[in-house]
Amino acid sequence: MTQTGKTTGNAATGQTILVVEDDPLVARALALRLAAMGYAIAGPVASASAAVALAASERPDLVLMDIVLAGDVDGIEAAREILEAQRVPLLYLTAYSDEERFARARITAPYAYLIKPYNDRELQLAIELALQRHHRDRLLQLEAERQERRIEELATTLSALVEGSTDCIFAKDADGRYVLCNHAFEQLLGRSREEILGRRDDALFAAEVAARFRADDQRVAAADATETIEEEFGGVDGSRTFLTTKGCLKIAGELRGVFAIARDISARKNAELRLRRLSGFYNALAQTNHAIMHAESADELLARACQIVVDHGGVSGAWIGLLDAAGWLRVAAEHGMAKTYLGGLRISIDGQQEEGHGPVGTAMRAGSIAVCNDYLADPRTRPWQERARMAGISASAALPVRRGGEVVGAFCLYAGQAGFFDQALIELLGELASDISFALDNFDADSRRQRAEADLRSARDRLHELSARLIGVQEAERRRLARDLHDDIGQNLTMIKIVLHGLARWGAGGDAEAVREAGEIADRTLQRVRALSVALRPPQLDDLGLVPALRAHLDSTCRHAGIKATLVAEGCPAHFPEEIGIACFRIAQEALNNVVRHAGATAVALELRLADGALRLSLRDDGHGFDVPAALTSATRGQSLGLLSMQERAELVGGQLTVSSGAAGSEVRASLPLAEATS
Repeated sequence: MTQTGKTTGNAATGQTILVVEDDPLVARALALRLAAMGYAIAGPVASASAAVALAASERPDLVLMDIVLAGDVDGIEAAREILEAQRVPLLYLTAYSDEERFARARITAPYAYLIKPYNDRELQLAIELALQRHHRDRLLQLEAERQERRIEELATTLSALVEGSTDCIFAKDADGRYVLCNHAFEQLLGRSREEILGRRDDALFAAEVAARFRADDQRVAAADATETIEEEFGGVDGSRTFLTTKGCLKIAGELRGVFAIARDISARKNAELRLRRLSGFYNALAQTNHAIMHAESADELLARACQIVVDHGGVSGAWIGLLDAAGWLRVAAEHGMAKTYLGGLRISIDGQQEEGHGPVGTAMRAGSIAVCNDYLADPRTRPWQERARMAGISASAALPVRRGGEVVGAFCLYAGQAGFFDQALIELLGELASDISFALDNFDADSRRQRAEADLRSARDRLHELSARLIGVQEAERRRLARDLHDDIGQNLTMIKIVLHGLARWGAGGDAEAVREAGEIADRTLQRVRALSVALRPPQLDDLGLVPALRAHLDSTCRHAGIKATLVAEGCPAHFPEEIGIACFRIAQEALNNVVRHAGATAVALELRLADGALRLSLRDDGHGFDVPAALTSATRGQSLGLLSMQERAELVGGQLTVSSGAAGSEVRASLPLAEATS
């Protein structure tokens, strides 16, 4: 279904996704999945031109682009045209993973690739991460633009070469003596103009700095050119960075020395450093989210988080500690410079302990981030300052790690620069800690689910074993009862019958008739006892094997029921493993009883054959059929146990049972593996 306008999105998101997919079924399925996640859908569209046009009119929040599209223009070219017109996050969908295609796709800077097939969770996480990263990139861009505007305004002000200029303006003669300077230069050096003029650099700066300035002056003079140099000036308020423009000072065409305008760019340098730092941490956050999606275990995730934040976040070291039973942190993962810091390290959550007073213990007790931007001077870090000095640590941040809402440890980051962790960075770190805690909760939930599944399997196995034992006891009792009926009661009834027949021959009058009638009753009773004995445990099953027992039971049952019976046994041996033979016989017995009682059939076909290491049983009838799901539902409610009994007997020997039924009759099929039964 192609939409010509932006649909009304879920109130929870309000975000629209343009779907570009040339397979109608895939496009529709994808649109339904996205709608279920709460997104509004633009499209779907199937061609590059339609995608570009709809993107221009609808201005979507994200584009899901199939790389391979029908027509001359593929998804990569369509993405390029869309991105030229608007800044929108892009996710590629593709079933192809060749490097040439990816190389072309990289030019459009997609936020992610989803390789088909993918599941709903991967799709939703990729979309959420792309939207989040796009939002952060936009904030970063706005911050950079704001900083640049401020620096440009400062540059405009500093360009005025007047006494009140904030630029440091000065000039030197050919011998390197200062002949001119403004108030800003006086303030920089903390000296009056009288103390500066007439002096050389070596009287005002350190020898190394003075030599560098002199070399720069001579190079500019020799080249008779203007040169802009980035320099550090050691002023009274500390070292600051200046962008110094130096040129030849000429009077009436004669070289008299050099002049310079030094613009303070410390703020810009700091802003650039801060932006690089924030960008690195945004990248670290995205990489951590990626690791969360793919980590196989909590230990793997913690190790990757430490590595990512060091590799991409610009910190010099990171480690994650988890609390032991006594409230001390034990190292669970680490990376970077922290390795030289952790040997013998003791940190406690207990505020009564000296080792619990630091930022890490404070963060765990308060449940919030604790920052120490001057680690070597902060009294809270006194127990660890010597090892921090040896490891080059100047600033730290501790993030509480939670499981199930409870603080269970800390994520500790270290930097070699004092003042490293500013407010924007602290907010990002909060997100990082929250993501890691969320992932740990997911791992715990998975672990609980796996334990529950294992307990359920164990209970099912125990129930399975109990059922097998009960059926075994039942079969043994059937065998005993059949033997007792045949050997004991049957023999006694036979003797009674013989005696009564003898009395009938020798008796007289009415007594002879009574004796004869008693003999007939004994004969019928004997036949009934023999039938019960066979039903309980057919002697053919033990003496002759499964096929003769089934044939005898089929013939006897169908003869009395007036049903035509057929038995086919292809390649079956005389004897099977006992549990297979019993299971097969009982399944066939129960299925045949159901046919006789309920099917209204005129013919039954029983088939046995060996295939793929299993005994295959099939019993078909031409009756009126029945509702199999309804029968199974009734069986689970205890109303009819025949189907469940057959199913359980098949499963107890590792087999399967299937039942099908229709207007033309019903069929019961059982597959009983011989290998499992004999192992």
